[in-house]
Amino acid sequence: MHPEVEQISTDPDPFEAYRISQAMRVGDLVYTSGQAAIDLQGNLVGVGDFDAQAEQVFANLRAVLEAADSGLEKIVKVTIFLTDMSNFPKIVALRERYFSQPYPADTIVEVRSLALPELEIEIEAIAVSSQS
Repeated sequence: MHPEVEQISTDPDPFEAYRISQAMRVGDLVYTSGQAAIDLQGNLVGVGDFDAQAEQVFANLRAVLEAADSGLEKIVKVTIFLTDMSNFPKIVALRERYFSQPYPADTIVEVRSLALPELEIEIEAIAVSSQS
């Protein structure tokens, strides 16, 4: 692997069994895999509860970014996948809660399904890292 590319993971790493990197640092940027409502032990969180799932997603984003010497405040771009666009107003409130101005660039997409049928939200991010 190129010396400027580093795999980032938490301990434990719930993605390891699936041969997926939680994130990759390339120079000063961190690219996360999509974070869903699965805790660090691999358990699904908040079945049927969008709000609980969203909280877990942001907790996962925070954990993997912190492992990369970054954080939610250093996100420059997010892509949010929803299985029901009627949750869009909740996304606006979550953006206000977890991000600050200038808010990250954002793409929101409604999808038919995510990796597990119970999942309602997934977020991937690009952030700046303190380490290079």
